[in-house]
Amino acid sequence: MTWWRTAAELTMAVGCEGRRHRLRWRQGRLELLDHPELEAELAMVGLGGPEPACVSLLHLWDEAVVDGGFLAEWVDETRLSPSWFSWLAMALERMRSEGFHEFLRGLPPARAQRMGQFLDSFPLPWIDRASATVSLAVADGAGVVCDHAPDLLAAGVSHRLRRAFVDAVGGRQLAVGAAALVPLRIVVEPGVDPSIGGSLTGTDRGVTLVVDRSWLHRVWAAAGPVVDGRLTLELAPDEPSGSSVSAVSGVSAAATLVGWSPSSGRELRPVIERLPVRFVDHRWRIA
Repeated sequence: MTWWRTAAELTMAVGCEGRRHRLRWRQGRLELLDHPELEAELAMVGLGGPEPACVSLLHLWDEAVVDGGFLAEWVDETRLSPSWFSWLAMALERMRSEGFHEFLRGLPPARAQRMGQFLDSFPLPWIDRASATVSLAVADGAGVVCDHAPDLLAAGVSHRLRRAFVDAVGGRQLAVGAAALVPLRIVVEPGVDPSIGGSLTGTDRGVTLVVDRSWLHRVWAAAGPVVDGRLTLELAPDEPSGSSVSAVSGVSAAATLVGWSPSSGRELRPVIERLPVRFVDHRWRIA
């Protein structure tokens, strides 16, 4: 199951050629809705003609998902606030006017400027989609320009898996205390089978989660990190490989979900279950 089949469609409006034009991200692709003769326009740009703003954004998107360097700023989602994006816009302007390199310092200035432009030009949900696209490329062995992309993706998984864990355990807050205070160790490695160990309560309170870095696109980007209050470690398709389903609603999968069971004393220990799930009304539910 390709992750984008259950990812929400996105649209945005930009000023282009004196009008408001629409861009749409849908099923893994960025589409320019107000450029019906796009191939002809791209040919004209290639011959030295003016580049419409929508086409510039399309090229910027394509560069970003091939480069992957923007991940260094995307990793920690707690940083990506409106104030940070305002700071980035000012930092980009200083880079253009003074050559002052304040962001993405691990990249050469020219690449940092392009990846900074990408972050400045697209809203956060679009940046998340681009990150999932890079994640899939790395998992498939296609690779990206950024040598650190695999490590950056692993760090991004850790941050987002931590939030999903807190969301899933938060319903037990009265019993175990604040979910965010449970000691949590996350191991992200390629090719591992997902697992969980530890306890929410008791003398050895603490949890260890092990997932593949592909969790980012297979679970998180596919809108499935928490299903009916349970943390999701893996989503696997039910339909045969290569099948085409036009309607998103009704897509089915097998999910590896985490529940909690009382053990000796007052301990709550994790229980992994493999359950059928279905995507209905924009969310996954246990079938």
